[in-house]
Amino acid sequence: MASAPKKQIPQRNPWEDRFKTPTAQDLCEGVSRQFSGLFDAARERLRGFPGMVENLSWEGLPWRWTLTYRLPSDNGRAWAYLVPDPNKPQISLPIPIQMVSALPMHRFKRHVKDGVLQGRMVDGVYWATWDLSSKQQLSEILELVQHKHNLSIKKA
Repeated sequence: MASAPKKQIPQRNPWEDRFKTPTAQDLCEGVSRQFSGLFDAARERLRGFPGMVENLSWEGLPWRWTLTYRLPSDNGRAWAYLVPDPNKPQISLPIPIQMVSALPMHRFKRHVKDGVLQGRMVDGVYWATWDLSSKQQLSEILELVQHKHNLSIKKA
C-alpha cells in the first residue's frame, strides 16, 4: 500500500517567524539584493559608534525581527532601529523633541527633515523612519545619525 505524499510546508522567512529567533546574519541574507548593500552600510555605520550595542529583538508588526542599537547613556532605550524587511529595509531614529530643536535642521535635505518633522510623535519623541532606497539618500540620513550621536554624547 502506497503512502500519501507529505505536504511540503512552505519555509517562513526568518524575518517573519516570531517563534524562531533568527541570527543577524539570517536577517541580512534575507534582504533583497537590490537593498542589501544599503542595509549592510547602515548596519556597519550604526555598529561603528563607540559604545553602541546591537541587539536583535522582536518588535511586533510591522517591524518583526529588528536590529536595535543602544547607547549605555540612554537608560536602556533604543537609540536606533534597523528593520531588515526583505523588500523595503528601513532605518528609524527616535528623536526626543528637545534634541530636534538642537539639530541643525536647515543643513539636512528635505526628505531627511520631513522624515523627522512628519514622523509620528509619541510621548515627546519623533519617530523618524525612512525606507532605504539609494546610496545618496542613506548618506544624507547618516549625516543626521551622526548629529544625533554627537548630541547624545554631549548629553551623557
